[in-house]
Amino acid sequence: MSTSWHEEIERAYAELERSQEAIAQVQRDMSDRRVTVTAPNRALVVVVDASGTVVDITFPTRAYRSMAGPELGALLIETIAEARQRATDELASMFSALLPDSMPIADLINGTTDIDQMINEGMRLIRDQPGPPSTGRG
Repeated sequence: MSTSWHEEIERAYAELERSQEAIAQVQRDMSDRRVTVTAPNRALVVVVDASGTVVDITFPTRAYRSMAGPELGALLIETIAEARQRATDELASMFSALLPDSMPIADLINGTTDIDQMINEGMRLIRDQPGPPSTGRG
């Protein structure tokens, strides 16, 4: 005899609780996560948090003093972009272990996923699933 509908619900609920705890752990890990990127010429160092927010910029050498304003600006933009991309990659890696392989986690983080389309597809999949077995009552 196959498992009952009640057992399936219990199993799904237990899996949901495990997933919620794993997500909570990732969130705790994220709160302390920092990504540090040094510019190729070592003129500056950028630190971002897990969300990509710049939390520190330092100039460990005096190299920036000999740079033209536009050159320093371009280096800042490039280094910040790299730090943010690394933070996004780390965040995607942390969450990818929790989500289905088909979940476009990097696209979700970058904001390039159509959330409405994803929800509609999920709803379609749910609708296409067979329901509980009929009890014969009616």
